[in-house]
Amino acid sequence: MSKWILKKIFSSASILRCFFCIGLMVCPLITPVQAELVDRIVAVVNNDIITLMELNSALKPYLDQVDSAGYSSEKRNQMVFQLRHDMLNRMVERKITDQEVEHLQLTVSDKEIDGAIDHLKKAQMMTQEDLESALAQDGLTFADYREKIRQEILRPKLINLSVKSKVVVTESDIKSYYDSHPELFGGEKQYYLRNILFPLDAVFTDVGKDEVRRQAEEVMTDLKKGASFSDMARRFSKAPNAPNGGDLGLFDLDSLSSTIGKAVENLGEGTFTDIISTDLGYQIFYVERIEEKEGIPLDQVSDKIAKKLYDDIVEERFREWLDDLKEKSHIKIML
Repeated sequence: MSKWILKKIFSSASILRCFFCIGLMVCPLITPVQAELVDRIVAVVNNDIITLMELNSALKPYLDQVDSAGYSSEKRNQMVFQLRHDMLNRMVERKITDQEVEHLQLTVSDKEIDGAIDHLKKAQMMTQEDLESALAQDGLTFADYREKIRQEILRPKLINLSVKSKVVVTESDIKSYYDSHPELFGGEKQYYLRNILFPLDAVFTDVGKDEVRRQAEEVMTDLKKGASFSDMARRFSKAPNAPNGGDLGLFDLDSLSSTIGKAVENLGEGTFTDIISTDLGYQIFYVERIEEKEGIPLDQVSDKIAKKLYDDIVEERFREWLDDLKEKSHIKIML
């Protein structure tokens, strides 16, 4: 639970999403911190500051999750310590991006703000009166709220301008990814198998097991001399399929146990495994033929690959861009 909470809030993939999900769908209204808390500065970011009250307000929903999880006092303190530092880091990054918005003189039109608020009201099934009433309970006017929405819309605009607009995924990139991931898009091999089973009873002594192993080795010797696998299966296998020459049928590797799959995956047609110890006993498997299932054509997955590559590159470039802004900024933490 503790790792889940931390990962959910501060995973690297969520860093970029937090600038885009901007609270417009749910848009929770911040509850004022209790008056008895003494405020102070916990971080300086260029010409801006972050206060203890702002940090505690941002942390409150996550601290509630930690408190409700029933951790020991020591564990809770460790988690709260980590949460506070990670949340403050995110708030510093938010300040830096807000400052970059101001530096680039990005703007948001009244129409964009109106659209965002209308979207919120529809999603929450709220009337204008409901929204203003909720805002009043949190000590905000509708004008205050419009300004908050304006700030939230500016952040994705900044990312689009500074990061997304500079990312290009080419057809060559898509083809290279497709070719290098045959496990996702390529044809899948299927193996037509036969087997010879030498079962081990749970009550066997070591001597009994050694005897069964000796029988398997004798059969293996004959197979290596060219004996027909089907004939040997009929004569020596103790499996129900022995009369059919050990016929098992067609399998892909995913449907086999890891032990058997590893034993057969590199075999060619007409070859057999070594003696394998399995849950049923000692077994020898024979690859009668290999069939290749048709893969997924590139044109059917091109758009999907392009989106994945684009998202991955944007995530990486965003982190690089944000780190560069931080290096150029004056940041002082006083937590």
